[in-house]
Amino acid sequence: MQGKVLVAATSKGGAGKSTTIACLALYWHTTGRKVALVDSDPNQTLSRWHSKGGALSQLMLRTQLDEHAMIPTISELVDQHDLVLVDCAGFGNQAMVFAIGAADVVIIPTMTDEANVFEALRTRKVVDSASRLTRRDILARTLLTRVKRAGIVDHTREELVKFGAPPLRAVMNDRVLFQEATFYGSSPTVLSPGSSAAMDVEGVAQEIESLLWVRIESIVPAAAVEVSPAA
Repeated sequence: MQGKVLVAATSKGGAGKSTTIACLALYWHTTGRKVALVDSDPNQTLSRWHSKGGALSQLMLRTQLDEHAMIPTISELVDQHDLVLVDCAGFGNQAMVFAIGAADVVIIPTMTDEANVFEALRTRKVVDSASRLTRRDILARTLLTRVKRAGIVDHTREELVKFGAPPLRAVMNDRVLFQEATFYGSSPTVLSPGSSAAMDVEGVAQEIESLLWVRIESIVPAAAVEVSPAA
């Protein structure tokens, strides 16, 4: 089965793209999936974390800033891995458009303020344009990140749903362990598996899994049902 492509994209810098990608990648790595990373952000935050020699360095990473090499890079990796996670730049560029065009699911990290919601809606429009261009449905969900107050979450969700950018149910709360993990090139899943931050990551990962892999219940065909011979 060919691997799946998950892209984290937003035209708003500092929304938590690299943190989201690193945490999800290590969560799936610990569950036994073969995971590869693509860093297309000129700031190379993900590449820097990868170079620290922590748990993230165990995963294959390609730093790819050439927009014309984006699709060939993803195509090469997806044939060899269960999941390819792409971290895009914190602004709109052609590399982001190409990555979205190759995605199975696009996650749009969004903090709970007006500026982030505005940029999330702009990014959602890019996904819609890529869907029309590629003539296939590219799933997109916003992910609320760095959540500090539960009270504002409901309002943010309402705004996102109203304008066609539905969010995941799970959120990434504002927890110190997320920041600490960046210094070690790791994630809460590895550093403290039982922590609240690790539970945040697990919740997000499992919800995304339900989008990446459709679970079909096995149905016994009618022809396979044994019938007792007539007396």
